[in-house]
Amino acid sequence: MKAKHLLLVTAMCSAMGAVAQNANVYASALAAKQGADGKYEISFTLNADATSVDLNMGGKTYALTGQFLKGQNTALVDLGDLKGENMAWSLTAKGAPNTATVPVKVADKNTEENMDFYMARSIKVDNDMNSPYFGRIYVTESGNSASSRTKNGLYVFNAAFEDVTNQGTTPYEGNAGFVASSASPQRVFVAPDALYLCDWSDSHSGVWKVNPADLNADFKLVFAGERDETGLISNGGVPVAGSIVSIWVDGEGDNTVLYTFDEDYRVDGRKFPILQYNIGSLANPWGQVPSAVVFDNANGLAVNGSTEIVPDATGWWISQYRWLENASQPALIHYNTTTKTEDFNTATAREDDVLVGNSMIGGLAINEEGTLLAMASNDAIKVFDLGETVDGEPLLTLKYTITHGMAKNRVWGLTFDLAGNLYGAFDQGDGLGLWALPKADNQFTTQAPASQAITVTGIQTKKGDVNGDGEVDVNDVNILINVVLGKEDGNKYDGRANVDGSGDVDVNDVNTLINIVLGK
Repeated sequence: MKAKHLLLVTAMCSAMGAVAQNANVYASALAAKQGADGKYEISFTLNADATSVDLNMGGKTYALTGQFLKGQNTALVDLGDLKGENMAWSLTAKGAPNTATVPVKVADKNTEENMDFYMARSIKVDNDMNSPYFGRIYVTESGNSASSRTKNGLYVFNAAFEDVTNQGTTPYEGNAGFVASSASPQRVFVAPDALYLCDWSDSHSGVWKVNPADLNADFKLVFAGERDETGLISNGGVPVAGSIVSIWVDGEGDNTVLYTFDEDYRVDGRKFPILQYNIGSLANPWGQVPSAVVFDNANGLAVNGSTEIVPDATGWWISQYRWLENASQPALIHYNTTTKTEDFNTATAREDDVLVGNSMIGGLAINEEGTLLAMASNDAIKVFDLGETVDGEPLLTLKYTITHGMAKNRVWGLTFDLAGNLYGAFDQGDGLGLWALPKADNQFTTQAPASQAITVTGIQTKKGDVNGDGEVDVNDVNILINVVLGKEDGNKYDGRANVDGSGDVDVNDVNTLINIVLGK
C-alpha cells in the first residue's frame, strides 16, 4: 500500500476480566394487547436492566411504570387520550450511563449459563426491527462434546439469553443430519424471512434454509446433487457447490440472493471464490452452476477456509485465519467489485508492521451503521473505525483492542446488536462472550413491528364530562352553556356536549347536566 493508506491508530485500549456493568440496553419482542378503559398491556424483553422505559405514540410520550429488569417485562399504559387506527409506536429503554472508555465484558459462560458452548462456530443477532424475532440470538455448535450443549446444531435465545423456545440443551437440527465434525454446522445467517446454515465438513457440505417460525420443521436443503469425498456437490456432472465456511444473504422471497465462500468449487482452478446464487424462494434445491462469481481469488490472497465474508457499499471484506499474516497471505482484505481489485489488506496497510498479525480463526463483523469493524486477533478482538476512504479505498483506524481473557483465543464468530454490544463465539470450551462498547447516553428506541400496530378509540368518558377531564362538575356546565349560547364550537368536544343523547345540543342538555352535577 502507498503511504496515503497508512493506518492511523488513534486509540489502543484493553478491556478484560470481571463483569463491571450491564450491557447497553434495548427492548425487543414488542407486543401490545388491548385491555379495558383505554388501557393496553405492553410486553417486551430487555437485554439488560433499564432505569426507565417510555412508550412513544401519536406524538406523545408515556412513561411506563414498574421495575424494568433484564428479561421479559409487561406494563399497563393508559392511551385513552389518543384516537386512531393502526398507530405505530416504539419503546425507548434507558439504562445507567456507560461511561467506560473501553469495551467492558458484561457476560460469559461463568456468569450466564446459556453462554456455555464447547465449539461455538458462529453467533448472530436478528437486528431487523420489522422481524417478529428482532433481538433473538442464534448460535451454532459443532463440538458434540463436553458442555451443556449435547449435540451439533442450532441454539436460539432471546435478547436476555433466555431459552425463549424451551429447547433446553437439545439443538434444532431439522433432520439435516449434521455429522460429528467441528464444522457441521458451521455458520448461521439471519435473513429477513429465514435463517441459513452452512456446513464446512467434507462429508456434509452445503447450505440449509431454516424457518424461524417453526424451528422443529425440517431444514430445507439448498443445493441438489451428489457429494464427492472432497465435499464438492455436482448435479449431473455439473459442479454446484462445495464445503462452505461462510454465507451472506440479501433480499427475501423471490428476490433472495445467496452468497457463499466455497472451499471446493474451482474458478479457473482456484479455490475460495465468493459465489452468487439467485435462489429466490427456493421452490426446489439449486442444482446448477452459480449465478455469478463475485470474487475469483485471482491474486490468491484468500488461502484459508476459516473465513468470514461481509459486504459493504463497494465490495466485500474477507477475513481468514492466519498464524502470522504477510503481504501474500493477509488476515483481512477488501475486494472492490467495481474495479475487481483487492484495494486494501491488513498486512500492507502499515509500512512498519502488520495490522492484525495472528488472526485466530478469522471472526469478523461490521455493525449495522457500517461504522465499526471487529476482527479476531491473537488474545484479542480488534475494533476499527470504518467508513472513511482515501481516494475511494478503505481506511481502518484502530479504536479498541479487547483483551478478551478466553483461554483458547479462537474467535470463530463475532456480531453486533443495534444498541452497541459486541458478541463473540469461541472454541474449545470457552463458550460465548459479550462486551458493552462505551456509550454515555445509554438508551435505544425500538420501533414495534407493523403487526403490533395499535388502534385506540379515545377515552370512554362519563356522561356529562364535556371537557373530557374524567370529572363531571361545574366546569362542564359552564362549557356547555357557552356551546348553547354559540360562544364555543361544540364539535371540538367530540359529541360530549350532547348530554341527553337527543342529537341536538340545547338547554335540555344544560338542565340534564346540572341534575347530574347535583346528584339528581
